[in-house]
Amino acid sequence: MGSIHEHEIIKTKLEIQEQALKNTVQEIHDNIGQILSLAKLHLGTLDFSKPEEVAQKTFNSNQLIGKAIKDLRNLARHLDANHISRVGLLKSIDYELGFMPKQRAAAPLYTVTGAIGPLTRDEELMLFRVVQEGIQYFIKHSHHSLIAVHVQGQEDELLITIVNKEMQQAIQEVVNIEDKLMSLINSRTALIGATLQVDNILKDETTIRITFPFSNH
Repeated sequence: MGSIHEHEIIKTKLEIQEQALKNTVQEIHDNIGQILSLAKLHLGTLDFSKPEEVAQKTFNSNQLIGKAIKDLRNLARHLDANHISRVGLLKSIDYELGFMPKQRAAAPLYTVTGAIGPLTRDEELMLFRVVQEGIQYFIKHSHHSLIAVHVQGQEDELLITIVNKEMQQAIQEVVNIEDKLMSLINSRTALIGATLQVDNILKDETTIRITFPFSNH
């Protein structure tokens, strides 16, 4: 592995961890914070003259606190970019999509078809970061779009498609391949021998297609 490649791998890991930290902060603010607030509300309204109610509210609070602890532990495990090699590319993409705003999720949100050939740890890392960047690109540039990810394993290549359904005006901004972030995604795919293509197939739909040939092995 050349020094430039090593540098890119380290840089990619740091970027993944930075995005994971942002996801964690948002998750704590939006969900875990609400869970703990509800538990606090239960405990703060205990009426000890009503033993059955106290028992029920205490039980509910324990359940909520337990869920918050479990969620925090799960978030902590994914702060390390090495989790991608532990769980694999497909599960990592699925987990990442879980942080996407619910109103931005298309139906179906995530599909996997065909057999996925073997990938090295570095290839999984780089492909995941490309998908992560593509999702974030659409979220930032199209405020009312629906996003989906489709993974298709073919005999000689892996095809990952990120779909964004939006108004034409927003699409015209998204398909600009000269955009700084899109150029970065393009250079990252080239680093592992993959290709990037941005298509405006329908008036209101843009796709980012990442094609990775297994012949690179």
